[in-house]
Amino acid sequence: MTSDGQQPVGRSFGPVARTAGCLLMAVTVFVLLAGALVTWFFFSWHLGAQSRDHDSQAVLADSAERLRVRLEDADADGALTDREIAEALEHRSPRSLARDEGRTVVVVQVAGYDQARCYSYTALPTGTVTSEPLTTCPSQSPRAPGSVNPPVKGRQ
Repeated sequence: MTSDGQQPVGRSFGPVARTAGCLLMAVTVFVLLAGALVTWFFFSWHLGAQSRDHDSQAVLADSAERLRVRLEDADADGALTDREIAEALEHRSPRSLARDEGRTVVVVQVAGYDQARCYSYTALPTGTVTSEPLTTCPSQSPRAPGSVNPPVKGRQ
């Protein structure tokens, strides 16, 4: 205070106001850092989930291609027998098996990590096998050895 009883211009408010201002600034910085940390965490988690999904799809496609190659190797002579199919599938059961003039169609569920999808494999008398992913898997029906299921449905 000056001798005339007035406060000088530019003087600070006092220790309580200063402490409250510092505390407010510290809380603001903490909230901003916490928000940035939470945002970073969810962004990283989302990218990790996308990466895992992409990896799973790649493994699924790779498994389907390996199975196509095994079926093509088994069909090298132009006739894909039940025994050759069973050996190529390596203990998997086909969802369906259909034979008609000049082709054999086998539907198999292929898995990769946490995903599974049905693929239709068509073997031709030329010894080539093509594969096609299906939108839905046909229900698996028990079949006797040598019997043939109806033609494959559910293609894209």
